[in-house]
Amino acid sequence: MVKNMKKIYSFLIALLLISNTAYAELKIGAEGGFTFADIRAEETAQILANASGSTVTYEYDKATWMGRVFGDYAFNSDIHAEIGYFLTGSLDATYKISGSQATESYDAMGIDLAIVMYTDELFFKAGMHSSELNGAASLTIGGTTYSVTESISGSGFLVGGGFESDDSRFGLTYYSDMGGDADSDMTFLSYGVKF
Repeated sequence: MVKNMKKIYSFLIALLLISNTAYAELKIGAEGGFTFADIRAEETAQILANASGSTVTYEYDKATWMGRVFGDYAFNSDIHAEIGYFLTGSLDATYKISGSQATESYDAMGIDLAIVMYTDELFFKAGMHSSELNGAASLTIGGTTYSVTESISGSGFLVGGGFESDDSRFGLTYYSDMGGDADSDMTFLSYGVKF
């Protein structure tokens, strides 16, 4: 993840150096909202049921909170660059089978870089992210709990858009391949402000 961060910072510095400094403007922003992701709990429950030959009941989260802070650099009124840091809450799932219980949870963090195009009060953005996806699982059998944790990191693309007026914004951003995993995507529904 450090290597990807260096690439992103280098790219941003290059953009700053070639920009038109007569207009250039830097603002700081913060966004908060909900991120939606499919942790494929139904598939996991089916695997457990097939392996045990028993019925598995389960419940799981479809969304959790997400926060993001970012820097916004305006090359002109229509084209900006954003670099941000994001962090999510935990998406959890619980499975129950024949007196035993299994749980799993996932959270993510990372940095992103995007080019943002404005047309009136609408904006559209595209870029990339370098992220870390953290997972934890536990299995309780007969009062004994077994736990395992794992983290993966990698990069993916992002696309999004929204509405911005007077430095307040509503947005929707899709992040692909969280932690570099092709099956781990998330969608961020947000409200934010710039200062």
